[in-house]
Order: sequence, then C-alpha cells, then structure tokens
Amino acid sequence: MDVRRVSTTVATAAVAALLIGCGLIKGSQPQTQPQPQQPEPAPATTATKGPPAKTTGSTKLGTLTVHSTAQTKTRVACSNIQTEERLTASKGPVNWTARAVDQVSDTGAGNVIGSVTVSPSSGSLADGASVVARIGGSYSGGQRFVVVFEYPTSIGSGRVNVELSC
Repeated sequence: MDVRRVSTTVATAAVAALLIGCGLIKGSQPQTQPQPQQPEPAPATTATKGPPAKTTGSTKLGTLTVHSTAQTKTRVACSNIQTEERLTASKGPVNWTARAVDQVSDTGAGNVIGSVTVSPSSGSLADGASVVARIGGSYSGGQRFVVVFEYPTSIGSGRVNVELSC
C-alpha cells in the first residue's frame, strides 16, 4: 500500500471523526457536556376538608371568606348580641383571629371591645374547610361595632370586617 494513501486515509478519518464529534456532519449529534440533574419537584399534596392544616413558610397561604348563615343578623340587640358568621378557607390553608372593635379604617382597627365575644376567636382552616364563629355579649359604646377577622397572606395580611349595628 502506498504511504501517501495510508496517511491520506488516516487524515480523512481523523477529520471525519472531528467533524462528527463537533456535529458538523448532518445526521450526527454534537457531543456536549451532560446537563446537570435537576432535583425532582416535591409531589403536590391535595388538600381535603377536614382538620385544620398546619402551615409552614413554604405553604401557599389561602384566603378567608366570611358568609352569612341562617342565624346571621347584621342588626342586633346590643344588650344581648346573638349572631354568627361562617368562615371558609379557599386557595390554601388559613390561620385566622377575630376581635370586636369600635371602628376600623384603612390603616387598622380601633379599640377592642371586651364585652363582645367571638367564639372561637382564632383557628386554623384547611383549604375548603369552614367553621361557624358565634358573636355574643353586649355593647353599650354606640350604634355600631365591627368584628374583624384577620389572617396572614403570602404578601402580608388580609382582613374581613363585619359591621354590626344596634
């Protein structure tokens, strides 16, 4: 065999291998560095109605809605308050607290009224779960008062105000 022919064949094979390795010849895949393995995402959990959910910093926080029940009255006898509201968590679990105050504004709630009770006055609700909060006691400080239901959200806090009048 001719030496020139062997060296040309070896050179051609070397160039072809280089072109294939770089992906410059059609039908071949370029050789690349292996992609780093991404961790598998944690499996999603399905929230169900049931016992209150425990929340953590990574849990998506929900929204609290307040609805009337058959026993709900917005006009009450302030010497013997008897009304209720149904609280429901949606779009995630909710930890909430409630208190009666004399007034509310955009910047916050007024003075707590100790003679008006909310039972339960706080709790945790799983997504879709609800609880009835009973409002009782008495109020002699004016013609109206507000029950404030507050809950943390992923961007701060949320508040639902229920105004009651005498």
